[in-house]
Formats: sequence, C-alpha cells, structure tokens
Amino acid sequence: MEPVILIASADPEEGARLRDELDRYRRDYRLEVVSSSRDAVARVADIVAAGGSVAMVLAELGRADFDGVDLLARVRTANRTVRCVLLLEWGLRGDQEDAVARALALGVVDTVLTKPTGPRDEEFHTAITEDLGEWSWTTTPVVEAVKIVAEDGRGREIHAVLDRLGVPSGVHDSDSDVGRAIAQRADRHGWRTLVEVMGATILVDPSNRDLAAAFGVTVDVASTVFDVVVVGAGPAGLGAAVYAASEGLSTLVLEAEAFGGQAGTSSMIRNYLGFPRGVTGRQLGRRALLQASGFGAVFDLARAATGLEPGSPHRLGLDDGAWAAARTVILACGVTYRRLGIAPLEALVGHGVFYGASSTEARAMRGAHVVVVGAGNSGGQAAVHLARYADRVTIAARRSSLSATMSDYLVREIEANPLIVVRTNADVVDGGGNGRLEWVEIADRTSGDRDRIAAAGLFILIGTETRTGWLPSDIVRDDHGFVLTGEAVDLAQWPLRRSPYAFETSVPGVFAAGDVRASSIKRVAAAVGEGSTTVPMVHRYLEQMPDSPTA
Repeated sequence: MEPVILIASADPEEGARLRDELDRYRRDYRLEVVSSSRDAVARVADIVAAGGSVAMVLAELGRADFDGVDLLARVRTANRTVRCVLLLEWGLRGDQEDAVARALALGVVDTVLTKPTGPRDEEFHTAITEDLGEWSWTTTPVVEAVKIVAEDGRGREIHAVLDRLGVPSGVHDSDSDVGRAIAQRADRHGWRTLVEVMGATILVDPSNRDLAAAFGVTVDVASTVFDVVVVGAGPAGLGAAVYAASEGLSTLVLEAEAFGGQAGTSSMIRNYLGFPRGVTGRQLGRRALLQASGFGAVFDLARAATGLEPGSPHRLGLDDGAWAAARTVILACGVTYRRLGIAPLEALVGHGVFYGASSTEARAMRGAHVVVVGAGNSGGQAAVHLARYADRVTIAARRSSLSATMSDYLVREIEANPLIVVRTNADVVDGGGNGRLEWVEIADRTSGDRDRIAAAGLFILIGTETRTGWLPSDIVRDDHGFVLTGEAVDLAQWPLRRSPYAFETSVPGVFAAGDVRASSIKRVAAAVGEGSTTVPMVHRYLEQMPDSPTA
C-alpha cells in the first residue's frame, strides 16, 4: 500500500489544482484531497488503522472557515512522524506572519511554503522532495542497500554509521527469514554480526574500517605528501576541506568515526544560515562531504590519528600503524560527549543507553518512555525529535531552568509539547535492566529524593571533553585539553620571527579550528567559519614554507 500525501483545502478547485501539481509523486505515493480539518484528522486515523501510512499533509494557512495551523497541529498529535506543510499565498499580512512564526517555533509544522505559482515550480518541489526524503528516514527503509544480521548492540551501531553515510540499511534478527538466508550464504560459524552489501558481498564481524573500505571511503596515504591533512570531519573539518580542496590544495580528511561530528547526530538544526526549513545534522554532513569530494578532497573514514611528529613535512601516525605526511595539518577533531560514569548504565551503552541521539535510535523508541540527560541545544533538539516516536520524553536538567543553557526557540517548542516533561535540579544516578535498559533512577539535587521510573531509552548529552591526548607536548593546550592558538600561544615557545596566525598552534604549520580550539564558540556555524577561515592561513604558510627556525 503506497503511503499517502494528503492535501487539505476548503476550496475544491484549489484542492484539485494542488493535486495536479503534485501528480509527479503518484508513482510512489497516493494523492488524496480533503476539504475540512475534521475530515483530514479522520482520514489520517483511518489510514493508520488500516495499516497504511501518511507521509505528508499539506494545508493552507488559514481563512474564516479553515485554519491550516490548527489542522496540522491536530494531525501532528494523531501522527507524530507525518511531515506537516503549511501553504501560503503570496503577500502575507502581519497577523499571518505572526501565525507562521508561532507555528514554526512551537513545532506544529515542518515546512512553510508559498503555493506553487504554475507548472514546474521547482523551488516548491525541491522543498517537497526534501521533506519526503526526511519522512522516509523515519520509517523502515523500503530499499535496503545493506542488510545487517546481529543479536546485540553492534547491529544498531553499524546501522547508525551507515545512516550517517546516507546508506539505507536494516537490522534483522538471526532467526528471521532474512537472517537465516544471509547466514546460509555466508557459510561461516561463530559469527556475531553479518553485513550483506548490495546483495553481494557479505562481511563477517566487520570493523567500521571494513565498512568504510566496502563503500570506498579509504585512502592509501603512504604514497602522497598532502598539502593539508584535516583531522576530523565535523563542521570545522568539513568547512576546511571544502575551501582547501576548492582552492587547489591536495586535501586528506581523517575521521575516526563518522562524518558530521557531534552535529551529525542533531535531529534538526533550525538556526543554521541558509536553511529556512532547518537541516538535519546527517543532511548537512552528507552534503558537505559530497561538496568537498567534488572539489577533489579525499576522505579516510574509521581511521584515527594517534600521533603527530612535527617537521617538514609533518607526519601523522594512524591507528593501523600507517603514517600520513602533510605540509600543513588542521586539527578539527572536536570534542566527545562527557561520560555519565555510572557503571550499570555504561554497561548498557548500545542497549538502550546512548551518547548523542541519532535518528536511527529515535526510530527504535516508538511507544516507549525515554529520558534525555542534558539541557543544552543538543539535548533540546534530541527531546523534540524523540517526542515524534516515544510516548513520553523526560528531560533531566541539572539547573533550575532550561533558559540558561538552551536557545529560546527550543525552550518554547519544548514547553508547547505535551509529551515532553522537564525535571529541573535533577541528576540521573542509576539504571538497569535485563540485557537492556528498563529503568532509570533520578535524584532531586535539592531534596535528595530519588525516583525510579520505567525507561526504554536514555540519551546522554551532558557536555563535552577534548580528545587531544594523542598530540605531542609541542602543541600547547589549556588545562582542559583545548588547543591554544594565535595570541594565546606563548611567544617564548614560538620558533619563528613572525607571530602565529590566528588559528595556528604553537607548532608552525599546524592549525586548530572548531570545538577543539580554546576559546572557540561552540556553534555549528562558527565551526564551519573557523574551518574555512583557516585555509587562507594555510596558503600564507605554504607560500613561506620555513626551512629553518628563523623563517
């Protein structure tokens, strides 16, 4: 049964016109038109009850007898994963602008679009296609390029890695029809995880490095001296890669995990410049990787830098014993989520306990109660996204309110969502379950009272810490491990006549950008800006290429 695109319009002629405009989607979706809010909500309920799905509902902003905002709010309550699109006429009145702003801020709608003005309104259809693409990621993939057979948390971990790569995949139990068929083809005993790629190659107990090799994102680094090696493929590293490669520098990007960094797990970034409808971390990272690759940057994923030997060229030690040579290095290795440090919960990581909140784990929480630990923007975004699947979301916040650590638009969206409960002055202190998370214990920081609640998911976003222990002592860091650059570098430790460039470390030709840099602004846009701003400094360094300490 094809998923439904539902068009709600009180005007039959307008409804028919919109259906004709959306006719191009008829191959994969069934188009339906309703003429009232009551009919729209009832139709959504009937489709779901019959085992079908509603991908998108489009409704007009509002008129005397038809309020699209109210309609979409009711639809969202009935079906939390449906994409809600509010359609506008050209030329909004002031009161309508207020209604649109309020609907977006409260999370009632996903996208606001001006009605198509004629045939082939491609800007309109670009937005529709992107929204349908996002809806498809909230469902079980129809096409599985990769099938994963696993009984433990490793299967979900591989699924998350492939999700970040933009590869549709599914996880199957070993006793399912798919699992038995793949196991028979593999003809191996003693395996824990099988990964079938494109219906052909079967990987047995693959590492993330094996997965990267299967999808062609590995590099033979031994034969090249790169102009730039970027360590880390988060926003700063991707920004640096795009600008370095586009300006003709041979560029290698090393990433130990998956591209996008912490931002790659964000369910929706609504305040990033140039994306009025918002952008998921997965989308942003994937597009940046394709953009940098198009300019000639090469990526080596699931390969960690483990050491750096300053020199001419600099040499980077890698976790498999190989070495990469570079005339310049940009450290964009970001930060990692701070661990909760509670032994029973650490033992359940991957089995209901997660650091970060990617879309793959969110989909597994349908109908459950989940707890989000952390009151920053990442925690707020996670809670809003999880509320599309879970029956209840509890935010455990250490402070007395969210407003001190979270953007106002997120605070308002959380306050407006009846499925999200905020517990302030709260700490998660314990948890457990039989093989996977079943309960969490929360303590009140003021009274000391403890409360045990049932929970199928715990998503931890409690701040960050650096991962710079692999760097040599030549690269000076502050007490928290953040890399000092520019004016913060002690000139007594600086070997050249000129002063360090703004993002240059205490080692000439080694730069730092993004969250790993001391005093950086911890925002996606700021990280991208720092990564791109570093490239002109790289050019200046390469033009001088000091041959001696007096250069």
